[in-house]
Parts: sequence; structure tokens; C-alpha cells
Amino acid sequence: MLVCLRLGYYQSLEEYIIKKIILTLVSVYFFFGCSKNIKADKIYVNGNIYTGTDEGKRQKYIAIKNEFIVDVGQGEYKHLLTKNTQIIDLHDHFVVPGFTDNHTHFMSGGATLMSIDLHSAKSPEIFRQRFQTYIKSINPGEWVTGGSWDHEHWGGELPNRFWIDQYTEQNPVLVSRVDGHMALANSKALELAGINKNTTNPSGGVIVKNPTTGEPTGILKDNAINHVSKIIPSASKKKRKRILETALEYASSVGITQIHDMCSWEDLETYRKYKNTLTLRVYALPWYSNWKKLIALVKEEGYGDDLLRWNGMKAMVDGSLGSRTAWMYEPYLDDRRTSGLLRMTDTLGFKNIMKSLDDEGIQLAVHAIGDRANDWIIGEYINLIKINGNKDRRSRIEHAQHLTMEAINKIGNYNIIPSMQPYGCIDDSRWMHKRIGPSLMSRTYIFNTFLDKNVNLTFGSDWEVTPLNPLEGIYAAVTRQTLDGSNPNGWFNDQRISVEDAIMCYTKNNAFAGFQEDKLGTIEKGKYADFVVLSDDITKIEPINIPKTIVVRTVVSGRDVFTLNN
Repeated sequence: MLVCLRLGYYQSLEEYIIKKIILTLVSVYFFFGCSKNIKADKIYVNGNIYTGTDEGKRQKYIAIKNEFIVDVGQGEYKHLLTKNTQIIDLHDHFVVPGFTDNHTHFMSGGATLMSIDLHSAKSPEIFRQRFQTYIKSINPGEWVTGGSWDHEHWGGELPNRFWIDQYTEQNPVLVSRVDGHMALANSKALELAGINKNTTNPSGGVIVKNPTTGEPTGILKDNAINHVSKIIPSASKKKRKRILETALEYASSVGITQIHDMCSWEDLETYRKYKNTLTLRVYALPWYSNWKKLIALVKEEGYGDDLLRWNGMKAMVDGSLGSRTAWMYEPYLDDRRTSGLLRMTDTLGFKNIMKSLDDEGIQLAVHAIGDRANDWIIGEYINLIKINGNKDRRSRIEHAQHLTMEAINKIGNYNIIPSMQPYGCIDDSRWMHKRIGPSLMSRTYIFNTFLDKNVNLTFGSDWEVTPLNPLEGIYAAVTRQTLDGSNPNGWFNDQRISVEDAIMCYTKNNAFAGFQEDKLGTIEKGKYADFVVLSDDITKIEPINIPKTIVVRTVVSGRDVFTLNN
């Protein structure tokens, strides 16, 4: 009987809301009116279970029927047993609701796991050596992508195509900076793309050139990256399946039970094709240039279901701080010639797209990093309310990184959701002072401020930009200890938050951000059985040990999708 309660395809926002109300009423009747008759398929016992509910009391067992939790408690569970009920001993391990990541590039992350590793390269010499070694493992003509390099690891000097040309004469290269807003192309890739000293900058992008010779260095910023990326052949269906499998396996091993994925249309098609193999829930938010396709899909098939949904869309206002393309009011301290860029090339057209998507009940999730970029998108969200009226749209700002005081207040007043990635706080703070002043830095990664204002702050990774493991994000939010050791007491430590609040931002708050608060985010009767078993109680141990904590088991819809040593 429980299976029939599951919401299927939503034909409209109104139908979605009606079904939510019906599900809630039926669930209340079913679980509280008929609970004595429920028998569990499976019971996880002897746990230290943190439910995430307001009650706050730790529980000992979770009973499951089909995909759902039918009981959570501390005492006897004999009334739930049949001769076929499976009992799983949790051995007093710490249990939390399943972690949702609010912002991934999941297929790209999976591809990165299978490609050249430049993120751990701490010097130009190691950077070159990685190419020298990697190129021997691939065929001539094969593209080298991925990378995730960070030039701040060696003091800020940007890599150059001449660093790698000697190793990559037969292989075109386009490897991204860790934030995805800069990339390095080798000479072969530039030639294939037709980029030379006479090529002008595209709108919303920069082709970096040698100031003396005028020749491109190989560094491309934001929209300029498209010149090369558009000529890279698409991965075969077989390879895309392998990338997805690799990403899914890794995500389960770090306790991820759902992703909000900022994906391409091809990624969405991959999820749809291999939906039956998914071991986590996917909320797909494809790139906004596909807005007509998305509206057509919604009208034809609805928004999807609780395993795979597509009722959101991703867009981007500006670039990143690391690439000096985040759109600021003031010029960068280390390059007074620029204050970043507006990556949105057609603002009027985008406003019309926003309205069309909002008309169909499609959630908007827009990237904004710079203070000027954040003010711009907040203004457009407010205008959308004026045009289309008040409704439960839960507009999101992806990153919401550098904010004016006006932006902070408006985010709270207009119920805008800041979708933040806390690991960036301990990473960017190694070098952020070179780019912006202390006043703006004090309004950066403001976790505590938003929670104090009862803003629905959400957490994730932006994987592959920062590590997918939510325990590393929780550690970052709790300590704010810069990775290079420069802020042992926490960078702007008044913005540190508790472990419990950090868990909430990865679970309950993310469920709300995805319109799923009645089905996910806490461990309680009537919700999906999505939870994670950890080796240690991260609310009790020293924060320095949180990233060392191991995921013992990951459960999605009552099914073990990962168990340690299995």
C-alpha cells in the first residue's frame, strides 16, 4: 500500500501542490490511524540516530516498509516484525538523514575521476610532469580534458600552452581551472578552434594574450572557453554510461543520496536513459539555453518523479573570483583594469526567459558570485514577483558569495535561497585578500548571518570545483580554518556554525530548496528511507576529525547502495 502513496509525474505546479496536500493527509491517516497493522520489511537497530527533527532526541532503530520509514524509536520493535523481517545491526554507529548536494556538475565530476589530475599539482614542474605521464596512457588525437588546476597553489602564475606543448603535439588539450571559469588550451586545440592573435574577445569572455607578441597564451576565460569546448567530440554512449557509473559509485561512498545537478541537456538525457541504474536521487537543472526544450518536456511528461526530476533551470550572471571574472562594483585589488564581467550576454532576453520558466512552475537557480552580480539577480527576482505575482517559487542564488548589506537583507525579506558551497570558504580564503578588501570579505560565505535571519541556507560542493564529500563541507562550515593554516581560529570566525546546523543545511534545508520537505531531509515516519551511517558521532568529536570520519553505509529508498568493504 505504501508504494501507491509515492508521487508520480506532476503535470503542473498546481497539481504538484495538490498532490503534496493529499499525500500529507493520507500519510497522517495511514501512519497514525493504521500504524498498528504495519509490518516492516527491514529494521536497522542499535543505532545512534540523529533524526534532524525539531524533537532532537536520539533514536535507536529505523523500520522500513518498501521505500518508506514506518517507525523510528528507542524501545521495542516486536510489533513491527514478521518472520521475514530483516534485522540489520548498526553497532551504535551515528546515523544522519541522507546528504543532498545542492550544486554539482555530476557527469563532469565523474569524467574528472577518469581524467588527468591537475588539482593536486602544487608547482608548475608537477603540472608539466602530470602531462608528460598522462599523455602516454591515451591514444594520439584523443582530447585531454578535466584537470581542475589551481594556479594559486604555486603563487598565482597562470599556466601557459608552452608548458605542455612539447608533450601534447598529437593531442588537443582543454583543461579547466578548478572553478570552471578559466581553462588552458594547448597550441593544437587553439589551432583546431581557429584562435590566433587576431581573434577578438567574445561577449562575456576573455582570450588572454601575451602583452608583447599578442599571441594567445592558451588561457581562456568564461565564454571564451566555448570557442574550444564546442569542437570537442561528444563522449560515446558507452563512455557516458561508464562516467555515470563511476560518479554514482563515488557519491554513494561519501554518503550522497541526492544531487541538485547543474547539468547539460545531454546529461539529462543520460539520466533518463539510465534511470533504472541510479543509486541516488537526481534533481536536474539544465542550462538555460535549453529553456524551450525543458518547457516542452514538462508539458509532455511533467516534472519527473522522486528519483529523477527536471523542474529547475540553471543560469549564470558572472564568472568567478579566482579568474577575476566575478562581477564586482570595485576593480580587483591585484588588477585595477577589471572589475569582472557580466557573463549574461542578452539580459533582456534572459528576463523574458525567466518569466516563461516561472509561468510553467520551473524553479530558477542562477549563479552569482560578485557583489554586483548578486544585486542584479536579486533585482530580477523581485521584478519577477511584480510581473507574475507572489507564489511559492523558492528562487535560488547559486553561490551567493560576495554580498552587499542590501543583498543580505533582500535575500531574507524575499525568501530567496542562498545555495552555498562551504568548502570554498577554507580554500578561497588562502588568496582572497589579494582580490578584494576586508569589508567585502566580511560579507562572504556568511553562514551564521543567514541562519540567524532564518534564511533557508543550503550546502553542497559545486563538484568538481570542491570535494564532493559533505563531511569536508561540514568541517569547513564549522571551523572556517583556511587550508594553508593562516586562520587557525577561523576566517571571519563569527560566521562559524554548529555541526547540527551544518547537517541541517545538507539535509533538511536542501529538501526544502527542492520542494521535497514532506518526503526527505529528516528521519521520520512517512518519509523516504534515505540515510547515512557514519563511523563516528560528528556532533561529539573534535571538528578536526570530521573529515576523517568514514561512511559505513548509504541507504536510498530503504536499499543499501553502499556498505563499507562490500
